[in-house]
Amino acid sequence: MKTILFPTDFSDNSMHAAQYAGMLARRFDAKLIIVNVFSNVISLGTDLNMINETTLLEEQLHKNSMHNLEIFSGKVFLSTELPEVQIEHQLVYGFVTEGILEMANAMNVDMIVMGTKGVSNVFDKWMGSNAESVIKAAKCPVWVVPTNAQLTVPQLFIYAADLEEDEVSATKTLLDFSVPLGATCKVIHIQNYFDKDLKQKSAETMADLSKEFDGNNITFKDLKRNEIVEGIETYTRTHKPDVLALAVYDKNIFSNLFNSSITKHFVEESKIPILIFKKEKL
Repeated sequence: MKTILFPTDFSDNSMHAAQYAGMLARRFDAKLIIVNVFSNVISLGTDLNMINETTLLEEQLHKNSMHNLEIFSGKVFLSTELPEVQIEHQLVYGFVTEGILEMANAMNVDMIVMGTKGVSNVFDKWMGSNAESVIKAAKCPVWVVPTNAQLTVPQLFIYAADLEEDEVSATKTLLDFSVPLGATCKVIHIQNYFDKDLKQKSAETMADLSKEFDGNNITFKDLKRNEIVEGIETYTRTHKPDVLALAVYDKNIFSNLFNSSITKHFVEESKIPILIFKKEKL
């Protein structure tokens, strides 16, 4: 884990999430790159005076954005106590989603950490289409930090596996995050199968995973519940994880997952941070 990208809108919750990102950067010994995406002003005419006014406005907006970014980065530097060489800031031109993704790809970051405000009048700005698009399109894992999430090092990850595609690689990715933090992992599969063959296959897959990762600080549990979403929610309420992990492997399937009650509860409403990463196809 070498580089963490943190997009900011300079809000209070963004500062809270930045402190969480700083905590991760310290534990992973990773560089923290704070980025603000600055949108250019579009001129509505070809008149020379209007073009000049647009240019002046763009220059002022750029100056203001850089000023705010420097202030924000300074606060993050002081609050996280990261070494100066371990934190930097970048101002990017363009649309928010594209700017974040382009920066992530250009710098080949290992993770994007994003703050959310939950459901509110300003929800669309960060956890609406922009953040949803980032999570869908990012090549690297995305760590979503809700408002008021605890700023403590995660000690328990719960990974809700669907046993689709390559769960071995997904579990290895989970351990890439949990092991450096000294955290325990619980992999659960909530199934509502009525078919005996499917139930048997599910049990065998979980048993195989348990054997594959024997010796690691990780357990596997196959649970029968009538309703999958409610089952995951109940399990997380009972076991109180510090992070809920979800793996996705296809845009269409991810879209279904993203609009489900799982994501609505844990991303929009929960105080539990969520780690979302891509899963390889078999």
